[in-house]
Amino acid sequence: MKNKTAWDEVKAFAIELVSKKTEAQQIARKPSGKQFALEIGIFIGIVLCYFFLVLSFLSNWLKNLFDHNKLIYAVVAWALIAGQGVVLEVLAVALLRAIKSKTD
Repeated sequence: MKNKTAWDEVKAFAIELVSKKTEAQQIARKPSGKQFALEIGIFIGIVLCYFFLVLSFLSNWLKNLFDHNKLIYAVVAWALIAGQGVVLEVLAVALLRAIKSKTD
């Protein structure tokens, strides 16, 4: 039997994240108020970290890009927004799973 590598676990995690759920699975996974509040707290923390990282490291570069080429700026801004959304979702799900496994 083949040993599971870290990449296999990442692939399994990604497949489970996007796979369709049955109605029973959706009902069973309905978060409680406590879990929802925890998830909101995680989202707020990650978004604030992202905001201050972009503000501190990319603000001058983005300003110069905006001043010189608005088309490339628009593409870069869109990529930052889309990338933030994907990373935010993956990090939040991973953190919730880690917290849930420790609390159960």
